[in-house]
Amino acid sequence: MSGFKNMVARDIENVFLNIDEFGVECNLNGTNCKCILQDVSVAEGLSIDEQMSQSYPGLYGRRLLVNCKTADLPEVPVTDQNFRVDGKLYIVESCDNDMGMLTIQLIANDR
Repeated sequence: MSGFKNMVARDIENVFLNIDEFGVECNLNGTNCKCILQDVSVAEGLSIDEQMSQSYPGLYGRRLLVNCKTADLPEVPVTDQNFRVDGKLYIVESCDNDMGMLTIQLIANDR
């Protein structure tokens, strides 16, 4: 592994997922691990720009962006999969794996 990749791996654990900085302990789909949670309402996401927005007809809910280490989850989530965060049910909208860090976009119906 290159020097840069080693630095990124250390930064994921020691900076981004550091409980004293950005990270929190959560149960992600049955696995306890450190992650970063960013809660964004669906209405906000739909009101930014028509060309960039996505449509969820009849959905009243939340969007949640989760970042965690790829190695901390037993499997990488896939689109349309049910996924629980601290017991709350979401649906995986997308999941990207970048240099050992997952970015999982989730949606939930709060009706």
